[in-house]
Amino acid sequence: MQKIDIFSKWDKYLFFNIWKGMLVEPIYNESVASELQFGVEQVKVVLDLITEGATVPFIARYKKEITGNLDEDQIRSIIDTQKKQENLFSAKQTAINGITELGKMTDELMANIVNATTLKQVEEIYKPYKSKKKTKAMIAIEKGFQVIADMMKQNITSMTITKSEEFQKLLSEDNTEEEILEGSHFIVAAEVSASSILRDDLRETLQKYGTIVSKIKTEKALEKLNEKDTAQIPKFDIYADFSCPIFRIKPYQVLALNRGENLGIISAKIEKTEKTYEGLRMNYSRTLELRSQFTQILEEAFKEGYTTLFKSVETEVRGILNELGEDDAISAFQSNLEKLLMTKPEYGKNILAIDPGFASGCKIAVLDNLGNPLEFNKIFLHAKDRAKAFLKSWITKYSIEVVIIWNGTGCNESVDITQEIFDGEIFIVNESGASVYSASKIAKEEFPDLDSLDRGTVSIGRRFIDPLSELVKVPVESIGVGMYQHDMPVKKLEEKLGYVVEDVVNQIGINVNNASSYVLNHISGIDKRSAKKIYNHRPYKSREHLKKQLSDKVYELAIGFLRVPESPEPLDNTDIHPDQYELARYVIENCPHLASPKGRGIEQFFEENKTKLQELFAEVTAWTVEFILESHANIGYDPRVNSSHQKAWQKLDIKTIKQGETFDGVVRNVVAFGAFVDIWLKNDGLVHISQLVDRYISDPKEVVEVGQKVRVKLMSVDEKTNKIQLSMKEAE
Repeated sequence: MQKIDIFSKWDKYLFFNIWKGMLVEPIYNESVASELQFGVEQVKVVLDLITEGATVPFIARYKKEITGNLDEDQIRSIIDTQKKQENLFSAKQTAINGITELGKMTDELMANIVNATTLKQVEEIYKPYKSKKKTKAMIAIEKGFQVIADMMKQNITSMTITKSEEFQKLLSEDNTEEEILEGSHFIVAAEVSASSILRDDLRETLQKYGTIVSKIKTEKALEKLNEKDTAQIPKFDIYADFSCPIFRIKPYQVLALNRGENLGIISAKIEKTEKTYEGLRMNYSRTLELRSQFTQILEEAFKEGYTTLFKSVETEVRGILNELGEDDAISAFQSNLEKLLMTKPEYGKNILAIDPGFASGCKIAVLDNLGNPLEFNKIFLHAKDRAKAFLKSWITKYSIEVVIIWNGTGCNESVDITQEIFDGEIFIVNESGASVYSASKIAKEEFPDLDSLDRGTVSIGRRFIDPLSELVKVPVESIGVGMYQHDMPVKKLEEKLGYVVEDVVNQIGINVNNASSYVLNHISGIDKRSAKKIYNHRPYKSREHLKKQLSDKVYELAIGFLRVPESPEPLDNTDIHPDQYELARYVIENCPHLASPKGRGIEQFFEENKTKLQELFAEVTAWTVEFILESHANIGYDPRVNSSHQKAWQKLDIKTIKQGETFDGVVRNVVAFGAFVDIWLKNDGLVHISQLVDRYISDPKEVVEVGQKVRVKLMSVDEKTNKIQLSMKEAE
């Protein structure tokens, strides 16, 4: 975050106002625009629209004329930055008020708080003063030892200090020589640890030249771990004796170190070095305008203050690294989730869904071509002949076209049985989150008369029919297309992944007559109540017909994202908003570039017809014209074109597969260091980034994405840890 100009203008008037507790609040339109490099008017428009109740998808699609064509991510960056700046201002105000009320405010502290650029910095500055317990330095100041501390900072020897008039005066007030020197020592140390100059210097030094190291904990410490955590120890072998410059450390390595520490397996820290100490010591000498050689008494005080400062700055730097790690992990999660949600739906087929199991049997369910459950039952894998006979009877009875099997325990055996009696297609579906959904409030509302196992089986079948509709019901952190999601702040993760769901649902263009209420709930401007109301009054003949179920505001925000293919008005099956219909008809009729909407002629058409276009739609720009032409050219278009469903093809066992064999697989997860591929084993195999293609790439997303079907070669298997190493480039 850039420093707000007004905070750096330390004239007497401003200082007086701040000192009195009246911290000047920034003008957010200007400060946000400065930080993000947007126009002030762009920021103002976005924030005003949000205040008026507009949604991000609505603004991005239908207000581009006044926002300057900002997309969803840019709009959210404006909103998030304002919130961040507001929170920072509030934290600064709280710190200033708190320290001032204690009577402890100084010019140095004020400068530290005002110029802080993160919440973490403010928290670290304020932390010592939030404690009800007085510090040793505070007590020493109350006793009047500040004058002696100031003499120490002038590099005067202890012998000379003790002979001074000031020191003798304090002695006469029943203070011992040892108490005065020790208390003054505490004051200097506290000032060193609170110095904004030294803090900034140390933070910059550690970020540029520091090294983070980790060690495996002692055997005695590891023995205290529970069985579950003990099993995790081999995963952290690489961090048992780890060292990496801070500027080179990868975000996923930061998160791995954090997890290892939280589990109690490793200890990690930023390495203290003599070079760092001496550099900061020299800076302190210059600040005090002293020669580099300290007296012993000042040296000791500085060393103590440095230790405290280092610990505080280490916490701050690791906090910065952690935030970068979280942001990177969430970004990867967002990308993976988007690809998964964009999986092509498969309506129109009767489905037999199987949730495999041994002891308790396999739950089975029949779903009609719209995903409605028709009947449930159970088969047992150990009674193979009976199971085959029953499945065969149901396949015939319900004209089953596709069998869907969850990829859990018993999957292979279920496939074997099904293949013997069914000639149609069998697909394996990833179960991640299905069990969470089956026990959720949403599932109970949707199927109040079913038990959780039956709900889960229905969900498995529906994931094939319409992945988006089913996945929106699952908590995003349970979908299983990220790493370290359980280590993320829940609120932050849900918010960021919620953006993906919102964008995908609104991008697709939802058929209002076949969408579930849970999908409708993610449409711009539609809440849970409105979604149920829309759902319960289907079918709709047109957008005008749909209007009867919506308030004016909800209609404005939502209608452009809801399609009615059955409507006699063709534009009702496009992304064009009804407010733009008159304009759209004129553009479609008169623009000669319909076949090629991105043609150079759009700007020319707009300029030649500007007066007429603005009569029809006041805010029209060339962007509007282009949007209308693209939308009209794609009437009824569904951007979900790729299927990620994996066909059952052969039974694999980690004990029998051999190095050098090749397999067909599906990418289940893309991370910074590679991609995890499902080749129909219990665990996915890793294709390291170096094994993706025969050339250098910096990001796996350059060549693979979630749901992509790939050919891989088995490079190695570790049966002890179940780690599988694969290669795509060697399989070519």
